[in-house]
Formats: sequence, C-alpha cells, structure tokens
Amino acid sequence: MKRYLLGVLSAIFAAVAMTAVLSPAGAATASGNVNVEWHVLPVIHFSLTPNYASGYGSVLATFGTQPTPTHGPGATGVGTGTVDFGTTLSGDTYLYKYAAELTVTTNDTNGFYVYGEAAAALTNNSDGTQYPVSNAVYYLTSSASGDSNTGFTPGLPFSQTGGAVSGGTDSISNPAVITYTAYPAPVAVSAGANDTYYYDYQFKVPDTATAGDYYVWIVYTVVGA
Repeated sequence: MKRYLLGVLSAIFAAVAMTAVLSPAGAATASGNVNVEWHVLPVIHFSLTPNYASGYGSVLATFGTQPTPTHGPGATGVGTGTVDFGTTLSGDTYLYKYAAELTVTTNDTNGFYVYGEAAAALTNNSDGTQYPVSNAVYYLTSSASGDSNTGFTPGLPFSQTGGAVSGGTDSISNPAVITYTAYPAPVAVSAGANDTYYYDYQFKVPDTATAGDYYVWIVYTVVGA
C-alpha cells in the first residue's frame, strides 16, 4: 500500500499604497501642506521544501537499531517531488524523516501564524475508501540535520479543514487550496519577521486499510499577526 503526502502553499499578500492630497491642475497657487500617507501592509514570502535534507524517507517504527530511511518513487530527490512513504502495511507506524521545511519572511514586525491542515480525508485513490486524517497523519518538529526522531516519537495530529477547499486531486499540477472564514489553532507562531520550521511526518496506517495508493494534501497557510 503506497501513501503520499503532498505539501501545498497558500498565503496572504498585501501591497504598499501611497495617497497624496494635491492642488487641482490649473488652480491658483496657494499656501498649504501636501499630505502624503504611506500605508505599509504585511507582505509575506514563504517556501515549502519537501524532502529537504539527505537521508529523507520512511522508517518503520521498530525497537533497537533503526532501519535506513527509504522512500517511494514520488520522492524524486532532495528538495523535490512529494513526501512518498512508499509501500506500507496496515496496522504499522512509519516515520518520514526530513519531510518538510517551511521558511517564512515578512515585514510584519508582529510576526506571523502558520496553519497546517489536511484539505480532505486520507483517501485511497484506487477504490475511493477514506479514513479520518486525525487518526492517521501526524507531524513532529525536526531539525535541519541530525534528526533523532523515531517511529515511536509522539507527534501531533493533522486535522481535516473546515474551510472551503478548491483543487486537490492526487496530481501535483492541481494542488489543494484552503480559504478560511475562521482560522484553526496554528501549528506554529513566530514573534519575529523571519523563521524556518522543520517537520517529520508520521503515518499510522489504519488497521482496516485496503490495498491501493493513498494520498492527502497538507496545506500550509501563513498569515501576519
């Protein structure tokens, strides 16, 4: 059974606006002030990199010496492809090392919030069977290198969004996007203008999972504080 986690980006962008109050053309010159107002709104730039370090891939939860990480064909190289757990077995737990690196830069001095949710349930693309994401897909904080997590390290569950979803098939060319009317609890909060986050993913394969190709879109949204 193959499982895909596809990372997607969405963001809120704003611009810089300038307004000025000037004398009408052709009017007589008069003394007075010219009012120039600058409105600087938050501008956010961020990038999401899957398989962000060498040694990325899936590890079966096992005691003792940890297996060498391996990955499925969807993970085509460092910094490319998707997070592909490869072949997994029902009832087992797998950790995917160096799954996602999120780098954020903003001019908002108040910092920013990071939201991460699944756009839909965990879906078997072969027969349409679905499973709750919160019981199967988890995230763990990682590091740029020297990741010490194992399949037994506690993670935090992803939730399926209550926001409006557009796009989002199992094709990279049609990523899912979430439009929020109310934001959930953030997965990360920064008080500064720049930050980088590193994540592993954990997959607890449902005991009743049928054979097939599984996928889910994990959508990250960054909003100024």
